[in-house]
Amino acid sequence: MTTPSWISRAGLCAAALGCLAVPGLARLAVSPAAAAAAATQQGVQVLEQTHSYLFNDWLHFQAEFAVNVRIMNAFVFYEWEGSGRHWVYEGELSENRLLDVNVPLEAANQPPPFTEVRYWFRFADLRGLVHESQVYSFFYDDNRYAWNSYQDGPFTLHWYAGDAGYAASILAAARQGVLRTQALLPGAQLAAATLRVYEEAADVQLIAGRSGITWQAGHTDPAAGLLLLALPPGPNQSLEVQRQVPHEVAHLMLYQTLGPEPYARLPVWLNEGIAAQAELYSDPEAAALLAAAAGQGDLLPLAALCASFPQDAASARLAYAQAGDFVRYLVETYGQTGFRLLVDAYLHDGECLGAPQQDFGTDLNGLQAAWQTARFATRPQGAQAWLAAVPWQTILASAGAALALFLVLRLSGRK
Repeated sequence: MTTPSWISRAGLCAAALGCLAVPGLARLAVSPAAAAAAATQQGVQVLEQTHSYLFNDWLHFQAEFAVNVRIMNAFVFYEWEGSGRHWVYEGELSENRLLDVNVPLEAANQPPPFTEVRYWFRFADLRGLVHESQVYSFFYDDNRYAWNSYQDGPFTLHWYAGDAGYAASILAAARQGVLRTQALLPGAQLAAATLRVYEEAADVQLIAGRSGITWQAGHTDPAAGLLLLALPPGPNQSLEVQRQVPHEVAHLMLYQTLGPEPYARLPVWLNEGIAAQAELYSDPEAAALLAAAAGQGDLLPLAALCASFPQDAASARLAYAQAGDFVRYLVETYGQTGFRLLVDAYLHDGECLGAPQQDFGTDLNGLQAAWQTARFATRPQGAQAWLAAVPWQTILASAGAALALFLVLRLSGRK
């Protein structure tokens, strides 16, 4: 997320120190105990404070305080782990010693979802002194929905629509995803996973920061151990559970087993292809989609799917279908041992095109050519198919032998 260091008039004031000579206004917060002691000694004591927010919309902070000096300006600061900076907003001061701060949220200043947010208050008095409160915190959840929560082994499930049976089906699919991933890659493990289930894909896209990719229904944030799933109600919901849940579980298992850097070296087509093998239910139209693309010469070069997949829906769907079928072909052709050799080659060689060369004697283009020949070689149709099916060589050989025998017998008869 790209974030400015300072937001609003208060931010400009704190950055330039031009609207009030306030020494140290831009310094970072001190420890809670030291800050509280300093605030009391310098004449400001926060008696009560509150926070509230609406996810993806606004933050609101209030602080009731007691003072023995006149306060000219008051601000709220907030930050979160890994932000590397903080945001500051000036609030309104009322006669009854109340600070009120409203913060409209935009892409730049919004905390990441499901993050601990730290905040504190600063007061500037007439003497130019700064009084700072202790540090407070809250968990920035998606409070647009009333979440249900359940924990089962390594899985923590959050959902807001559907009964206990629905939740059980999601957890069952997650456990199957673990088993299917381990069947393909023995040794793969899952430490912990948090699943958040929405009804609308737009929610997943919003939280994943991929609002322009309207076809995306699932997303994994592996570093956070978070799986986001969009499972719309309807007749296909149970099938989507069986497709999406194991798929995203496989991604997280790869990350947790391999570690961040090796995981990043996996080509996207390989990562997605492995996840596709974990699915209990896959796109039923994938085979027809691949056959049509092959017949029209529209299959995508796998070398172009090393770093990312296309963003338009049609090309992305084809890319997922290719990745899934290509990985299935590799396992069928080279067995699990051969497939693990390929995975290992990519873990130790970041060169997407050439990594298979040492173990397979060909590069990625060669493997794709073999896959296309095996899966989509042109087969004769109609009369051509009948002609191709007839064992003409055997028939001709038999006819030739019979003719030779006939001639021999005829010549013998003449004698």
